[in-house]
Amino acid sequence: MTLFYLAVAWMAGILLGHLLWSGAVIRCATPGGPFAAAAATAAASLLILRKRPRGRLVATLALMTVLGAWRYQAHPFEPCSAPSDVAFYNSSPSLPAWVTLEGIVAGYPDVRDTRTAYRLRADHLTANKGRQAVRGDVLLQAARFPAYRYGDRLRVAGTLQAPPVFDDFDYRSYLAGQGIYSVMPRSRAELEARDQGSPLTARLYALRERASELLNSVLPEPAAGLANGMLLGIESGIPADLSGAFQVTGTTHVIVISGSNIAIFTGILLALLGRTLGRRRAALPVILCIAAYVLLVGADPSALRAGLMGALFVLAVVFGRQSTAWVSLMAAALLMTLINPLALWDAGFQLSFAATLGLIFLAPALRAGWGRAAGRWPIAARLPAGLRPLGDALLMTLAAQAAVLPLVVYHFGRLSLVSPLANLLIVPAQPPILIGGMATLIGGLAWRPLGQVLAAVPWLFLTYTTAVVRLTAALPFASVATGRLALPLMLCYYAALVIAFAWRGRASYLRNRLAAAGLVGWWPSRRAAAWSLAVALPLTAGLCLAAGLPDGRLHILHLPGEGGEAAMITLPSGRQAWVWDGQGDGEALAARARAQAAGSPVVVIAPSPATDLASGPGLAQTVWPGARVIDPAELPRGGVIQLGDGVTLTRLDAGDSWALLLGYGQFRALLPATLGPEAQQALLASGSDHRLTVLKAPGAGTGAWPTCAFLSAAAPQRILWPDDTTYPPEVEAALIAGGAERIPGGAALEITTDGTRLWLARRSMTPP
Repeated sequence: MTLFYLAVAWMAGILLGHLLWSGAVIRCATPGGPFAAAAATAAASLLILRKRPRGRLVATLALMTVLGAWRYQAHPFEPCSAPSDVAFYNSSPSLPAWVTLEGIVAGYPDVRDTRTAYRLRADHLTANKGRQAVRGDVLLQAARFPAYRYGDRLRVAGTLQAPPVFDDFDYRSYLAGQGIYSVMPRSRAELEARDQGSPLTARLYALRERASELLNSVLPEPAAGLANGMLLGIESGIPADLSGAFQVTGTTHVIVISGSNIAIFTGILLALLGRTLGRRRAALPVILCIAAYVLLVGADPSALRAGLMGALFVLAVVFGRQSTAWVSLMAAALLMTLINPLALWDAGFQLSFAATLGLIFLAPALRAGWGRAAGRWPIAARLPAGLRPLGDALLMTLAAQAAVLPLVVYHFGRLSLVSPLANLLIVPAQPPILIGGMATLIGGLAWRPLGQVLAAVPWLFLTYTTAVVRLTAALPFASVATGRLALPLMLCYYAALVIAFAWRGRASYLRNRLAAAGLVGWWPSRRAAAWSLAVALPLTAGLCLAAGLPDGRLHILHLPGEGGEAAMITLPSGRQAWVWDGQGDGEALAARARAQAAGSPVVVIAPSPATDLASGPGLAQTVWPGARVIDPAELPRGGVIQLGDGVTLTRLDAGDSWALLLGYGQFRALLPATLGPEAQQALLASGSDHRLTVLKAPGAGTGAWPTCAFLSAAAPQRILWPDDTTYPPEVEAALIAGGAERIPGGAALEITTDGTRLWLARRSMTPP
């Protein structure tokens, strides 16, 4: 229990430090004297009250709270930059400053279709004041080729900026949690030297690359992409449509490194090394192997938490003490926030922590409830023995889902209605995937033919998992948008859970210890606790669904992609239409639309090139089954698509291209946003009225830009200009003169209007 108290007080201190920082009570320049004095006072009180249990406990908690707040001041979300820090030279998006950085690639490259993201550990910066030594990490975007790897020393040139803040996701704080305070949206990189990183880390990264190549060679797609995510933490190879299906069904937890991976890995190592070395001698090698595996898969917060719990479990087994799961969990949380206090705000850490608590506290209660039901209803006790593991899997899934539901809705604004069913069907298949996948890696790295034989086991269960996820994601109303769950409502939900289960198992033990310490004087009856849970669950779900109801306004969600763009139109009644320019990866854009918007469109507007049967309606019918597909090129010039609710799309004369004028009341916008200069010239030559309310400028990689003549004729009231684009100098000058607003190039942009007024919101392209 002491460790539990310490961890809670420590994390409360971190939250206190964040509140003090947000209220400008403490800042980077705040001296540490007040914290040192408060810590010394608490320590002195601890010595004075050491013979009084209650006073000793209060003094200890106060000391940990002060230390937690002090730790946050040393590592806040806002950088405490000095001239020696690279973040000190961040420029604003409206006034970008060109700099040159030199540094070493310090992480796994994040490979996309046309670009790759690198984490650069900078050591020198060249700007107006010349070349100087700096320190700090920068997240930069570079061309897909040539490719670089960990340890490469690069010289990169680009604009250094602070990470953007989206309306639905604080990307700046997210990167700050990883120690990154600067980004380069577009950069030019040159290789200066190889193998400049840590030799041990380089070997681990090389091993990961070999393992990934092995999985790609012995497994077909999409099984290979899923296996890379589950075993190695490489999620970039998962197809966009399949990734979207996992999000819709609430099953993304199976494609990330989590506690189940580490538990199986730890169990195998203990079984193998324990027999040969003995349990005590095997402890150190097993813990080192766990640490190496966590580093191998990227060492994200969920993997770190699982690794720490695995190490604590090994120590408990070695020293003959029963591992208390929730104590190990709190110890892992304490160590992680000691290393990085900002991990407390990481969505992955929160979801993993909450799911583990759900399995510890809620699952036993659900099992007990099922046992009582089996005693009252004999039919429940007569279930075939083969179905009992499925029942256990369902109970475990429900426990985890109940624990993470408010966090999922709070962070992602979505509620998956098919999640219990999908998890029930795929969770039993995950152990064979993990065990068979690890056997494939070990056997294949030793002798490739052996890996090809062993790969049959994970392939079978991966194929089954993929089929179940796709099938359940295609069900009507599989996932609904819920809006944002307010923080007070989320806290009320968890308070109801705590009260409801305070009488059971270890929670009862915690209640009794708190009561003995004089910290708890009243607890509700069992009936009151049950009613609190019965009210909290439907109330939370109902409020979430009500928050996602249509608001009676028109929403246009612009989705940038690699070489193309799309737009999801949500009518005032909630019906949707999807417009795609026919360029880039349509499946990826559709997957992003599913992740950002509720439901599926009833109308799809996409071109159908005769030379590419996989594009246009063929693709549209695949990714949006049941939707009415319209080829805009087949509409007559001046033809009108009536979307409903007074929203229209009018085909304009754009020469060989196609363009649609979206109208709603006094609002006018042009689709697609990637209309090229030739099409704009044809529009001007047609002589029609092209005045616009808002103009979204083409994104990077589309090969398009707004011409000066079109800007003058359209006279848009607002111009939205992606900050990662490079246009001709005269066009950029015209945009600046017209008061264009810079928007993050990788962000989705939502335009909302009631036909008269206009609202803008930026969204992140992926959930936090």
